[in-house]
Amino acid sequence: VLQLLNVLVGFIEELKAGDSIAALRDSLKPEAIVKRENKIYTINATLLVPGDVIALGAGGAIPADCKLREGKPIQVDQAALTGESLPVAMFEGSEAKMGSTVTRGEIEATVTATGSQTFFGKTADLVQGVDELGHFEKVLREIMYILVALGVFIC
Repeated sequence: VLQLLNVLVGFIEELKAGDSIAALRDSLKPEAIVKRENKIYTINATLLVPGDVIALGAGGAIPADCKLREGKPIQVDQAALTGESLPVAMFEGSEAKMGSTVTRGEIEATVTATGSQTFFGKTADLVQGVDELGHFEKVLREIMYILVALGVFIC
């Protein structure tokens, strides 16, 4: 009886956790403010296409690689891409990369690349293409073989 109760409680907790993750995923969908045909829309960032004019503002993530248009300079945190700890000033004509965050200022930008064509996307494709084992994994595998052989020998 106790085992069945434990299984039931575990199932309910797992179900709640799944629902919480789904709700969190829905709330984190990236959105972009885009200007199309002289009208402003808030759309899912995955629907952006090169040539779209987007609005970038303080606290917002940069949804795609884009070229800054005319306006006051903005500060951009590129720590996720470059490891720089301080924000970088960007001016008209600068290339802002997807995955960065605007820390100060507002400006419009023209989307130049989306998805796997962005700097971030190309980097992810390069990393995903590596299939060979790293040095650390090779060392761990050797240790595992030694421990298995030692275990078999002792038994």
